[in-house]
Amino acid sequence: MIRKVGITNLLPLLALIGLVALTFWLEESAHPPAPQADVPLRHDPDASAENFVVLRFDVNGNLRYRLVADHMEHFPDDDSNHVRMPRLISYRPQSPEVTLSGKSAIITEQGKRVLVQEDVVLTRAAFADNPALIARTPELVVLPDEGKAFNQHPVRITQGENWLSGVGLQVDNNQSTFVLQSHVRGEYLRKAKPRIPQTP
Repeated sequence: MIRKVGITNLLPLLALIGLVALTFWLEESAHPPAPQADVPLRHDPDASAENFVVLRFDVNGNLRYRLVADHMEHFPDDDSNHVRMPRLISYRPQSPEVTLSGKSAIITEQGKRVLVQEDVVLTRAAFADNPALIARTPELVVLPDEGKAFNQHPVRITQGENWLSGVGLQVDNNQSTFVLQSHVRGEYLRKAKPRIPQTP
């Protein structure tokens, strides 16, 4: 014989199910799931360029420096640009050009800081009676907008037959100065004064 179950007989069961569901919800609310740790960005490039040229001008429209290179990759995780075979040329009115080259460079701080690496050569072009001044060092930090560069590495500077070597270099292109910080040695050959023929 089948017994009909009225809705009034199911109310205690429905209330029990609702109570269990409410208890489960309160338990979950009291212990929210642990937040997922932020996944760090991978150091992968998101853009690249080949055989590019970057020009920067001063407020008066004068060319301050030019950067040319074979290849560049941009990395979004630290907003840096990695460059192969960079060549940075600095211009100042009524002053010789200064050229910096290396096998690689890392550009950060939106171009305000450049770390040039591997066989770095810094050349101040010849002017008047002065031969070109050439500095060689493993790496050099350059602040293009400030016209300055520095490192704490061995440096050798040559100008014609004259030479200097030391550790730690500070360059101020605005003042046309090169300063070696320690272990300095070198050789400077004075120019021979032209002989004035004697009158008989």
